Amino acid sequence: MVADTMDTNLSGLAEQRLISDPATIQSAGWLDDAWSQLERMIAAGRLPHGLLLHGRLGAPMTALLETLARRLICEAPRDGWPCGECPACRQAEQGSFPDLHRLADDPDHRDIPVDAIRTLIDGAFITRYGRMRLVLIERIERLNRASGNALLKLLEEPPESMQFLCTVEQVDRLLPTIRSRLQRVRLREPRPEELAAWWRQASGCSPERAELLAFIDDPTLVDGTDPTFDWQAVTSAWVQLAEEPRSPLAPIAPWLATPRPVLARWLLRLWPAVARRQTGLADTLPAAIVPMIERLARAHDSERWLEVQTRLIQFAREAGHPLHPELSVEQLALDLVDPRLARRLEPIG
Repeated sequence: MVADTMDTNLSGLAEQRLISDPATIQSAGWLDDAWSQLERMIAAGRLPHGLLLHGRLGAPMTALLETLARRLICEAPRDGWPCGECPACRQAEQGSFPDLHRLADDPDHRDIPVDAIRTLIDGAFITRYGRMRLVLIERIERLNRASGNALLKLLEEPPESMQFLCTVEQVDRLLPTIRSRLQRVRLREPRPEELAAWWRQASGCSPERAELLAFIDDPTLVDGTDPTFDWQAVTSAWVQLAEEPRSPLAPIAPWLATPRPVLARWLLRLWPAVARRQTGLADTLPAAIVPMIERLARAHDSERWLEVQTRLIQFAREAGHPLHPELSVEQLALDLVDPRLARRLEPIG
């Protein structure tokens, strides 16, 4: 789970090396205010030891995190951007800069275990190459109480020149003791057309592909320009489940083949799109997914759809539990077609 300094398996656009290009951030207009705020802190020497980037997760957020890290370690920044040519920039590009330590998002785990934090901290103390040691933690709200306490000790008395850069999407889930020791920088929510335009420019994909990536955009659901799961099969299974409830276990093979945290995040990603379609609210959706959204909207009335959300949230909370993964997915399918859907299940284990 811990990504050490040699790990280049980052989420988002890492494999395409676009995250090291300042143009990746410069083309994301909704990040302009946040980047300007960060650059003013750096220029004035007032960068806090712990930063919390709060906003929608996805490839642009990952690009912002990586670009900020490289701006801080760059030996010869140009106009406030990493030069991309100095030894530190080249090492960071190759994933070998010894003072850059990452704890990337992991779609297979709901929480960050305490051992991952301890390993990350131990690694951050071992090397000292430049003027600053950086610790990057994606989706820090995944900290549980044990791992949060382990990190808290370091945040309370940080070593000299150690900088924490963290991202968060659901800030209300972050432990209050951790949140109080990080300075939050709020990112503006991008409009769908902004995200689609960014994907087109960043990856050179077609307009249709860009719309789809803008809708899916989530570091646990898409890597580069390829979704990390079969979104069509997973969504079609839900449509079939809703339209043919007499055999609820027949269509869910794609669900069983998908990691439960990924399945939970995708189903919850679809839920508001269906809700807006039911209520007649305007929504920008990729053409490839509209037919399935419309079929799901017709298969449930709005009152029942609220019950669906309750069950999906519960499933998401249990998705990281190691016991009975197949049974939990099958139970979800049964509950989604059960007229007593609103009943609460006891957590597994």
